Amino acid sequence: RLADHVERTAGADIDRLANFHQPDVDLGAFRATPVPSNWALQGYEKPQYAYWKGDFASEGFYLRHFDAPADWSERRVLLHFGGVWDSAEVWLNGQPLGRQDTGFNKISWDVTPQIKPGAANTLAVRVRQIAPFYRLDTNDDWALGGIYRDVTLETMPKLTWIDRVEARTRFDSDYRDADLNVRVMVGDKRRRPKSTVIMHQGDAPYVLRLTLFDADGKPVQQQDTRVPPHWGTGGETRIAMHVQTPLRWTAETPNLYRLRVDLIDGGRSIHVRELRIGFREISTEGGVFRINGQPVKLRGVDRHDEYPTVGRATTPEQWRQDLTLMKAANINFLRLAHYPHAEGFLDLCDEMGMYVTDEIPFGFGGDDLEDHPDAIAAVMTRACLTVARDINRPCVVIWDVGNEDPLTSLHMTAIRAIKGLDPTRPLLIPIRAEDDLPPEIDILAPHYWSAQMYDDNVGVATRPVVTTEFSHAFGVDGFGGLEDRWKALTRHPQGAGGAVWLWADQGLMLDAVKADGTTAKALDVPTAGFDGIVDSFRNPTRDYWELKAVYAQVYPGVDAVDVIPGQPAVRVPIQNDFDFTDLSAVRMAWRLMADDRRLDDGVMALSGGPHAASWLDLPLTALKDAAPGATAYFAFTFTRADGSEIARRSVELRSPPADVSAGALSRPVVGRTAAGVSVGVGDTAYVFDPASGELVSASHKGVARIAALKPTIWRPLNSTETLKLKRDFPDLNLYTPRVAVWSVDESGDGVRLHAEATCVVDSRNSFTVVYDYHIGADGVLSVRYSLLPKVEAGWLPHVGMDLRSPRDIASLRWLGLGPLDAWPNMKAAASLGVYGCKVAGADSGGMKATRWLELTDRSGDGVHIDSTGYVGFSPADPARARILSAVVGRPNKADRP
Repeated sequence: RLADHVERTAGADIDRLANFHQPDVDLGAFRATPVPSNWALQGYEKPQYAYWKGDFASEGFYLRHFDAPADWSERRVLLHFGGVWDSAEVWLNGQPLGRQDTGFNKISWDVTPQIKPGAANTLAVRVRQIAPFYRLDTNDDWALGGIYRDVTLETMPKLTWIDRVEARTRFDSDYRDADLNVRVMVGDKRRRPKSTVIMHQGDAPYVLRLTLFDADGKPVQQQDTRVPPHWGTGGETRIAMHVQTPLRWTAETPNLYRLRVDLIDGGRSIHVRELRIGFREISTEGGVFRINGQPVKLRGVDRHDEYPTVGRATTPEQWRQDLTLMKAANINFLRLAHYPHAEGFLDLCDEMGMYVTDEIPFGFGGDDLEDHPDAIAAVMTRACLTVARDINRPCVVIWDVGNEDPLTSLHMTAIRAIKGLDPTRPLLIPIRAEDDLPPEIDILAPHYWSAQMYDDNVGVATRPVVTTEFSHAFGVDGFGGLEDRWKALTRHPQGAGGAVWLWADQGLMLDAVKADGTTAKALDVPTAGFDGIVDSFRNPTRDYWELKAVYAQVYPGVDAVDVIPGQPAVRVPIQNDFDFTDLSAVRMAWRLMADDRRLDDGVMALSGGPHAASWLDLPLTALKDAAPGATAYFAFTFTRADGSEIARRSVELRSPPADVSAGALSRPVVGRTAAGVSVGVGDTAYVFDPASGELVSASHKGVARIAALKPTIWRPLNSTETLKLKRDFPDLNLYTPRVAVWSVDESGDGVRLHAEATCVVDSRNSFTVVYDYHIGADGVLSVRYSLLPKVEAGWLPHVGMDLRSPRDIASLRWLGLGPLDAWPNMKAAASLGVYGCKVAGADSGGMKATRWLELTDRSGDGVHIDSTGYVGFSPADPARARILSAVVGRPNKADRP
């Protein structure tokens, strides 16, 4: 039960609850609330983003009644809290246990003296959101108070017990056999017999039995170690178990063993601890990040441990949902931002195969408290508790300290402590990438460098480079340049990979008042648009598919190959970027296509080791059935053994152009009308305006197909662009044309029209445009144009033509990249093919990269356009299409447009 005083109140109101832990407390002010939970998600208050302003925030008062078994009188009892934000002061049966101020760490108390076996017990917890150094637990995310992870009681023998088990694995030089090195700490509260002055080997030893089980629960190996007594003090025993050819743990092969440790005293097992073991070894020797001796590339995202309906009280179903989606997107690496995540989540990372960098919380305190020597206890608490909880996890391959902090003595003290606790894993500080960092910092971790900076700097680095934030999936339009950055980083041996900010948007479902005064749940998001490659409820976005394509481990090594007519087969290189998996584990399905016609297909197998290319031989005999002028290509689908898709790619087959001339219809006829200059060929007619130089209409058999074709150099800026520019610009498409040159030439192979115009926006913005039109005997209009801008803006979002249709454009069909939108620096997820979409549907808007396209209205009438480059639509204006020859790529929040 939670005190109903959790809402922001005056300090005097909280003071009235000072004795809430006493047995005679009045429960009238309390109401039932679920634990784990964050109280803001239960409607007690509106959550605060980042940190609480001022020195006061609401507090929570929890009471829990429970019965303890009678046989616990002979047991040692521990009380564990998986996570309390941000401070827990605890009483059991009115007796104080103490206070811990750390919001993301597991905290524990020995409650043996306070618990009442065989009777009712009362647990009381006061949760503060503001405590000394609580800013170490705040970051660019919600501040969510409450007991948000499991609360558990653990029992064990009262006098002698296994206190701690640490396990480390080390392979031989061939990475074939391994030593499992185990350290077992046994606590002992027994009193030494008065007659015993010196303990001897023969004085009642106990036995530590190690049993290793495989994934099927079958015992693999067992080893007993006799340990001399150590009455009244703990004793740590080091045990080495040599294991022959163990299955290795990697993210691609998450082979787990179960290690059982029995404390055997007097011939019987009195206490048991179990943990899961993964045989894996990490190295940064020579500036290369390796696992089990093999260089590894980390394909990562940054993740917050939260979900919109529960805040940070996340559930096993939500953990599995995240990891399943991540694995499907070729993600193999997580940076836990900016704190240790739930233990159950890391259990699944061990089980499903995910590399993890576990982060010591420094939060905003990294900037605010770096020079405060009195913060040392808070820093060391977080560092030591994080390592103590997760030291045995095979998924944790890197420790990192803080986020985008300056390097300080506090950081170095924590780093040296971590190195002392665990010398087997490398360590980094996110954003710190200086050449002269102390040697204890094993990895350089730059943030948001350009592709050129990665290329220039990573190749000369003497330490591995793991960029813990290298692209920002900002809003719905800020994810450009991902492929360029990834390739520039990972082409170097030192470039171990990195993580994209962010996995999921940080929206929370909160109570909101509707217009009619009623209350309903609504999504509260901290950023404009959203921030993540999946939305708050884990629905994939366009960014998700782009990241999946960039991170794909198997793909053709070329975009196109040259073939000659009659060639029977072709060889296509297939790149294997897996770190441990052979290509033989990948299913390769292919289709030979000519535009949208399937000519042949098949499924093939291919062997090939990691980090290498192998050649796939494919038949071309069916190409003889391709229509003249059709674009031929192989469409590939690569899938894993379980049937899940790795990637889709296309490889174009380039061959000498075929003769596809349609033959002459009739000679074009030039006329003059009130609308301008007309050019007619058979049933097709075009009209041009000499006053603007523009095409003003096109028709076929008397039906209007084009209403206007005019230059465009502007569009509304997106949220990422405006964030970087921090100023407004006029709409550069609102111009007045002034024609300086106009000519019509009827000689030669058709009619040629030439125009030169100045398009004036205002006194500071204008551009000149030169048009060259040609209408041949086949009735086809060819348009060439050039633009010279003189504008205040330092760049243009696109250059091309606005095509106006007399009716709304209903459908688009195109040969090019698809089916997803594509931009010059964001097109990895799109592949060559023939695609179609409804302009007014859910996939309207955006940008399509095209070789040719067909625009049709609801009746099926329309136009065919060749060699366009890109076509864009606005859902708000379905009669307009932007036919573009040049497009600025998607910006990234860290980039200049």
